[in-house]
Amino acid sequence: MKVLLILSAVLLALTATFAVTLGVVCLMYYVNLDASPQMREEWPTLVRVTSMFWVLSAFAALSWWTQRRRVRWLWPAQVVSAVGLVVGTMILVRVLRP
Repeated sequence: MKVLLILSAVLLALTATFAVTLGVVCLMYYVNLDASPQMREEWPTLVRVTSMFWVLSAFAALSWWTQRRRVRWLWPAQVVSAVGLVVGTMILVRVLRP
């Protein structure tokens, strides 16, 4: 169980870091959208990727929290988190593929 807790914490830290970093990039893009036509073209993709990382962070947080608190519905939450992470990763690969 401790290994799963550590794995959940690492996934939470990784996805939350990406979400916050991309959130700052979104803010910078939003402020400078008129600076370049390419920025306006990239804006929807950036927002989708940032949103996906926020969703992945929520799944990782759920996974970590259930492990930490050892709630009764721990394993269903772990399955939901794992499926969410896999599906989210597949969506990200699809969005970022040229």
